[in-house]
Amino acid sequence: MKTLFVARQINLFEQFANPQLSISEDYRIIDQILEDEEIITELAKDFPDALTGRNRTPVEQTLRFLVLKHQRGLDYRSLERTLQVNLEDRWFCKISGQNIPCFKTLQNQISQISEGTIKAINDRVMAEARKLKLTKGKKMRVDSTVTEANIHYPTDSSLIVDGIRKITKTLTKLKIVPQGYRTFKRKIRQQINIIRTIGRKNKEARRKAIQKLVKIGKAVIGKTKGFRRKQVSQTRNILQTIIKQTEQVLRGEKPGDRIVSIHDTSARPIPKGKANRPCEFGQAVQIQEDEHFVTNWEIDSKTKDAEFFPKALDKHNQLFEKPPNTAAADRGYWSPGNKEYALGAGVKNVSIPKKGKLNEPEKEFQNTEKFKKGQRFRAGGEAKISLLKRQYGLGRCGYAGDKGMSLWIGGGILACNLITMARLMAG
Repeated sequence: MKTLFVARQINLFEQFANPQLSISEDYRIIDQILEDEEIITELAKDFPDALTGRNRTPVEQTLRFLVLKHQRGLDYRSLERTLQVNLEDRWFCKISGQNIPCFKTLQNQISQISEGTIKAINDRVMAEARKLKLTKGKKMRVDSTVTEANIHYPTDSSLIVDGIRKITKTLTKLKIVPQGYRTFKRKIRQQINIIRTIGRKNKEARRKAIQKLVKIGKAVIGKTKGFRRKQVSQTRNILQTIIKQTEQVLRGEKPGDRIVSIHDTSARPIPKGKANRPCEFGQAVQIQEDEHFVTNWEIDSKTKDAEFFPKALDKHNQLFEKPPNTAAADRGYWSPGNKEYALGAGVKNVSIPKKGKLNEPEKEFQNTEKFKKGQRFRAGGEAKISLLKRQYGLGRCGYAGDKGMSLWIGGGILACNLITMARLMAG
């Protein structure tokens, strides 16, 4: 059965074991913020009602588990372990005695939370920050980054091998291996060794090895064509797509909307033009901020930067009930329509460098102190993105699929906003 709230109980043994236990000021402030009943009621929508069965982990505790996990960069097993031994973390998550969920329960509970719910909770936190006058919403900046999927570097040969191995593993697990089915382990190993050795210098040898892997992949697909089990058919369809895009490459064509992982089909190749990493594999993330907090984000590799800017202004107006005085971004967000939209919405300083050649009035405007001040504010967004990547996990997603990506990014941003709010309140 679903339980919303849990009371914090005083454990006499824990008090006796560590009478000098002190709770950090950050934890105490975040604890007060998360006591908001509206936040818990919003989160409860993601958990189904049940009249029978064992009581679920309280919804209030699930939110605290999410925040603790992303603030500390823990996996589920580490989260279970810290809840067993760390008295401060136990206090924060309202755990008393031995009522500690196992890592599987923690995973099942946290994975129920949707992106829309995390955004609604973040909006509630922003409303509280505005009420406490921690932010006034006078400035807005937007920037984009890439959160990489948790996958190995994709090559045509490795993706085909991954597909064959996954189909074989699934058939073995379901105990439905057809008679005469071959795993092709020796042949696959031979071709991979050729690609890794002489294939590095000999393009023709590499090409022939990849063609043989394509042939093996087609043989596996043909042998499992009659199986309609969901696990088998999904992997088979992905493998077919990978073989098609590999054949396009062999013909000298460039495949569109390329799959880069057999396990995470939502990941996409995103060229960023960095010297050490020209292409990243994952999802593009649009980040919107005010003076201190991340107020909104959007995960979509197909949305262009310029298309996100009007959405960001609308969201800012919704949160603060007024437009920002300064709206700053890099030149990727420039378009004549965006500038007109911002000025029409009441933005006084639209600090976005124009693409292309500048005329004299535009040169004069971009040399003004007002414009440069907006660009200095925009540069601070790079620091926030760096913080999110280094400390809150936005550099590389630890979950799979679209829902996993949205939960990973949303959880990291919410945890960052809560700790920022706590430190501003603490002075």
